[in-house]
Amino acid sequence: MCSLAEGPSPPPEGYITVCEENGDLVTISARTAPVNYTPRVTGLEYPVISASTESLCSLATDEAAQTAFLPHVTDVSLWKQAWYTCRVHGLSEMLDEVSKNETAPWPVTMLACGCLSTVTWVNSFRGSLYPHLMLSPDDMIQEFSRGRDWRESEIRAFAWHQHTNKCAVAWRDNTIKIFTSGSDVVPTLKHRHQRGVSCLAWKPLSATVLAVGCHSCILIWHIDPNSLSTRPTASAAQVLSYASHAPVTCLSWDPRGRLLVSASPRDTAILVWDVPRESCVPLRRAGGGGGALLRYSPDSSKLFASSPSQVFRVWETKSWSCEKWTQLSGRCQSACWSPNGRFLLFCTEGEPAIFCLNFLHSAGKTGGAENAIKCADTSEVTMMCGDQEVRIGGLIQDMVWNCTGERLAVLFKANKETENMGDLIAIFNTRLTPTLQLIPSGFIRGEPGEIPELISFKPGFKHGALLTICWQSGKVTFVPLFFIPSAALADNQAIPASFGSKTTPLPQELFSVKD
Repeated sequence: MCSLAEGPSPPPEGYITVCEENGDLVTISARTAPVNYTPRVTGLEYPVISASTESLCSLATDEAAQTAFLPHVTDVSLWKQAWYTCRVHGLSEMLDEVSKNETAPWPVTMLACGCLSTVTWVNSFRGSLYPHLMLSPDDMIQEFSRGRDWRESEIRAFAWHQHTNKCAVAWRDNTIKIFTSGSDVVPTLKHRHQRGVSCLAWKPLSATVLAVGCHSCILIWHIDPNSLSTRPTASAAQVLSYASHAPVTCLSWDPRGRLLVSASPRDTAILVWDVPRESCVPLRRAGGGGGALLRYSPDSSKLFASSPSQVFRVWETKSWSCEKWTQLSGRCQSACWSPNGRFLLFCTEGEPAIFCLNFLHSAGKTGGAENAIKCADTSEVTMMCGDQEVRIGGLIQDMVWNCTGERLAVLFKANKETENMGDLIAIFNTRLTPTLQLIPSGFIRGEPGEIPELISFKPGFKHGALLTICWQSGKVTFVPLFFIPSAALADNQAIPASFGSKTTPLPQELFSVKD
């Protein structure tokens, strides 16, 4: 088991990490660095991501606009009023409205009062078992989304396309923009149901389909990559909804693109969607209190599914049987699969550590190890950076593994009690054979005052790994980690010509390598 103290010291304040070269993370001075400086690779262009220019609507404005279009209920029957309230605001609000309606017959009022009391008691009982059920939709997304501070961040969700050099960015104003390298056309997606966006997922083996998890439903956008339109119409989006399955906080596509699975902390069922037919099959198991996190294995044979409690399951997708792991130190906060699907790394919200499960390739069952092994200790430690003391590590917010399984990036939560703001991202070198190894290789620091919100590796980056960091201010930066993948060395392939002479040279007077 490794610890952060065994790795290199982090860069001091005032320096920006720009890349990895020759096994070391390279930093340059923030005072003399060019704006958004990123080393370039011949033949590769990064999408130019600019902040959303849509006007941000305040909550008061949204409520006023919604009120302006509410139907006039003076000439509508009680039953139509009740149906509308139930559909828009839920069962409890409908019962409350009927119980207070002076024109309703007294038997109906008394029945509504009795039902409301029963629903309130049931909700309070469930809330005592699973406190997250008492949260509002926004608070629930804040708690279970991948970002560190979903409510305050300008960027709510981010997703790379698996096969092309484009990405989707969900902004705070409920718009989604598609950025493609080498193109000035930036489609902007807007829909009346596109509220509280918490997650994005591109469909594999498709250039057009993007799934969006929202407050009340799932939106499936069909975006023509050859279209010059910057405003696809609402007819380009499918709306998938299911009773009590909201808000949707996690989506995961089958790597073959056939099925989409979704999870909501309010719903104990995981939904497996057949998107073209707009139908779904719920997967239910007792215990857990809802769905929090979903991760398909790269070979699509297994599906990791965690709950808001100390329970997670791994499903075998051929017969849809599952194995359960319990007695965690808290709910599972983040998880990622190795490229071969053999190892699953996960962390919990209650312990600063990375755990590993080893899955043997056995037919007909998941074949997971009975116990998880702690492979990295990420407890807070104090390290010296010149004459500065820097606190690093702590509880993990999110972690991502690149597609070759050789770099792992870890985003930490802030700890205001120890004045550790978690503005450093840890990088581990990882080895899958003969056994799994995690080796701390350094830390990434952004511009002064910037707080990392989301991290993601670009799929299919041929020069090593490309880490994408979304900052709370709305900036998106790229940190290329240049190395030769072990698969290329094992196959005796030639070193790619892009290494060395064809990468943009770093200004020698600006950078310093931190040991």
